[in-house]
Amino acid sequence: MTKNYLYIFLFLFITLFVFDANAQVRRYEADETYLAHVDSNTLKIRNKLYPQVQQGDLNIYGFEENDIPVYADSVYAYRLSILESQIPLDYNEYVRPYIDLYTIRKRKLASKILSWSKYYFPIFEEALDKEKMPLELKYLAVIESALNPQATSPVGAAGMWQFMAPTGRIYGLSTSHYYDERRDVAKATEAAIKYLRNSYKIYGDWLLVIASYNCGPGNVNKAIKRAGGIKNFWAVQQYLPRETRGYVPAFIAATYMMNYPSEHNIYPNEEVVINYHLDTVYVDNRFTLDQLADGLKMNLDDLKNYNPSLRRGVIPFTSAKIPLTLPYDKVIEYIHLTSDSCFKPNSDKKFIAYGKQIEFEKHSNKTILYKVKHSELLAEIADRYDVSVSQLKKWNHLKNNKIAAGKRIIIKLNRT
Repeated sequence: MTKNYLYIFLFLFITLFVFDANAQVRRYEADETYLAHVDSNTLKIRNKLYPQVQQGDLNIYGFEENDIPVYADSVYAYRLSILESQIPLDYNEYVRPYIDLYTIRKRKLASKILSWSKYYFPIFEEALDKEKMPLELKYLAVIESALNPQATSPVGAAGMWQFMAPTGRIYGLSTSHYYDERRDVAKATEAAIKYLRNSYKIYGDWLLVIASYNCGPGNVNKAIKRAGGIKNFWAVQQYLPRETRGYVPAFIAATYMMNYPSEHNIYPNEEVVINYHLDTVYVDNRFTLDQLADGLKMNLDDLKNYNPSLRRGVIPFTSAKIPLTLPYDKVIEYIHLTSDSCFKPNSDKKFIAYGKQIEFEKHSNKTILYKVKHSELLAEIADRYDVSVSQLKKWNHLKNNKIAAGKRIIIKLNRT
């Protein structure tokens, strides 16, 4: 008798579950505006994590709009001394000019950095905490790039942590014509932490580690040798390259500025609009960002800003999927757009179908005849179909990399 009741209960439970699931599917298909309101509870939680604070609430000292406070050396020294930090935050005549730089001459930039830090610092802190590294190392990105993932130096260092391409490759950051992982905030942060951790094993002094991040271990080792083997930044400072002599004082000043902005009448720039509700999907289709922005009804510039590692505005085919950052509600829409329902006749999701078609062709055992589009490069075609430029030239008896629009070329897809 007990077993019969159990069977009846299970039957009713399964029936209700299936009915509810079907109802959810019907409701989803009937009203796509549901997508924009998915998981509102999660968004409410995120709003609590990133509350909007008005400048008036931050002006705890009652400064006038144009006031630029300046303090005595003893005040700067005291404020730095009471900060909880694993890294020595010494105050001296080298640090003061950089504090003045951030709090007087570069106030507008400091204001923007404060705004961007609300989004980027939690990413840095999570990664640093995971590796049991000092959280203050997040301020390195302030002096490296002013928290700009698009930053590129005159010598070619790129991204928020300013990696040169060869150094980036050593720490797992690939760079190609289409995709630059040095500009991927999460991956570049992990690479920077690896570099800093390795340097600390060598020097055992965080200020020397920071110096080596700027000029390389070779220059730091030479400076230590010239200073008689002393592993202390201030003892070897005079033997370091000119830029590095000011790099550590700049780090200390940036740390000061980020902890005492209100004391200098500096507040987050209200004109800097940041979407904190972002998420990541992994993409194996190939399509352009303008096609994707059109399909998701997004602003193209916003989409590019969310994905600085995509150098040419194109998501390429790779052996590993490409991470794509989107606003939280757009992630749901993206998943919907890339579902099988998008491949019905007369679908308006052609940009997705285009990527799927190429993916299908790439794994087919056949040879296709491809018509070259206007301004299309041979390298672009090779990348799209996962072949090399030399193969394309061989198959089509091409002597150079130039190819005219409208020309048809052979692409062999049955490679082994």
